[in-house]
Amino acid sequence: MKRAATILIGLILSLLTYASAQMSQPTPAPELKKLDYFAGTWTSEATIPPGPWGGGGKFASNGSTEWMKGNFFLVGHADFTLPAELGGGGSGISILGYDSDKKVYTEERFNSDGRHEIDTGTLSGDTWTWTGENNYNGMTIQYRSTMKMVSPTSYTMKYEVSADNGGSWMTFWDGKATKK
Repeated sequence: MKRAATILIGLILSLLTYASAQMSQPTPAPELKKLDYFAGTWTSEATIPPGPWGGGGKFASNGSTEWMKGNFFLVGHADFTLPAELGGGGSGISILGYDSDKKVYTEERFNSDGRHEIDTGTLSGDTWTWTGENNYNGMTIQYRSTMKMVSPTSYTMKYEVSADNGGSWMTFWDGKATKK
């Protein structure tokens, strides 16, 4: 009985190895190449106007992104600064990809103050639009980030928030990013 079980396990492992060798490796969706624009080292600066979040000020970040092995995901690391009344700044990571089933770009962000955001994105011409929602002190806020590619090494950006399900939008920051 023990010998039969050993032979059966060997046969199953051989079949799995054969099946695995016959399967082709997955290839990245062609849409992922468009994210290549964001690969590299970037700096960004933006102005935060006064609003319900306080008196406004400056936002700045420095970071870099690179393709994860396999070229399915672009991984970024950044440090950022905000006005003191908005937390003063911190660091974050992002993971960008593409969902072939839903036909949208994806981004997950995690930052040093415990936030985890999940966005979906679209590209129309030279403009990326990323949207998502998060909870701030018990209130659900929608946000969208619009990035217009000005050149291969720069884009303008506008980050807006809505507390009424997208009925009205307020600018949280407006600025520019530059590739080093």
